[in-house]
Amino acid sequence: MKRLLLTLALAFSLSLSTVAAEAPVTDHIPAFQTKIVENGDPVAGKPGQLRDFLEMRHTRGFSKAVLPDLNGKEVALDSFKGKLLLIDVWASWCEPCIRTMPAMHELQQKFNKDPKSRVHVLSVSVDDNVKNVQKFIKKYGLGDDFETLVDTKQVIGDDVPLDVVPSFFMLDGQGNLIGFVRGYVDWTGPEVAAYLNKLADKYAARDY
Repeated sequence: MKRLLLTLALAFSLSLSTVAAEAPVTDHIPAFQTKIVENGDPVAGKPGQLRDFLEMRHTRGFSKAVLPDLNGKEVALDSFKGKLLLIDVWASWCEPCIRTMPAMHELQQKFNKDPKSRVHVLSVSVDDNVKNVQKFIKKYGLGDDFETLVDTKQVIGDDVPLDVVPSFFMLDGQGNLIGFVRGYVDWTGPEVAAYLNKLADKYAARDY
């Protein structure tokens, strides 16, 4: 009996070794763990709606993923050079996202259609099915001009945490992370747009 137990223990140990040997080895370091430059004093005048927004002391890396829009066009997240980029990560099954979408759409219309704007607002869905995103947009009347990419494999999650949706990431003119806020945020009101423009004054034209 003792010999049988030893044999089973050895077999179990070898099976674990095999699994460990087959497991993929990765040395990927999430981009947000990399400090790039100091940001100095925070921008003044943060509105109450954005009280939880954190403007970080150091700019950090962000995902350089290339993701498709609803028409299949590939868009690189770091292709908005010279802009303050607000990325809204959302999902069609997320109740707080439903409440956030009208404000996101309004900000897109305000900033993205203005050729002189130094702010760009981009939504990124983490749904695993593009059709769910299309149904959501139609159901809530967001229109054909609603700008969203679809990250079905959640590749952005390789570089920043995506355990909460919605999550909002603010990138500087080089495509790196300067601030974020997670969870529901009320993005309505002229003071929000004014604050985004102040952030753009500081971060959009960065060159480092």
